[in-house]
Amino acid sequence: MSAERLHERLWADPAPAEREEREVDNYTPAEAVDSPAEESSAELAQVIGRAVVAANGALVPAQSSGATSATRLSLGTYQVCFNAPVTSGTYVASIGIPGNVGASATGEITVAGRNGTNNCLFLQTFNSAGALADRGFHVIVAV
Repeated sequence: MSAERLHERLWADPAPAEREEREVDNYTPAEAVDSPAEESSAELAQVIGRAVVAANGALVPAQSSGATSATRLSLGTYQVCFNAPVTSGTYVASIGIPGNVGASATGEITVAGRNGTNNCLFLQTFNSAGALADRGFHVIVAV
């Protein structure tokens, strides 16, 4: 068999029937009885906002939804506000640049709810040495 054909067979998407056979039920018998069959859509978290913010604190509207503002408070320190309360939500942030071309500077980011408001997040970005540094980032909020 040629290397090309072998690659095709290894990476081919299986037929739907084969996919079903491959799925594994990880529940023990007791867990299967006690667990709900499916969660309703009302019980699932919903993304209420996403924001792309440039290193200078500017919100990128074309890549953001539900975010109302972004502000650079000081070196590596930002506030991002949304059009709904985020206090009971989950926040995920990542260093990144606006757009889809180029590479961002390396670094780390932290995100927490903003003290004194129910619809804003407090974020800090750092260089890889751990010092505060201005970095662009992406953040998603789900509640």
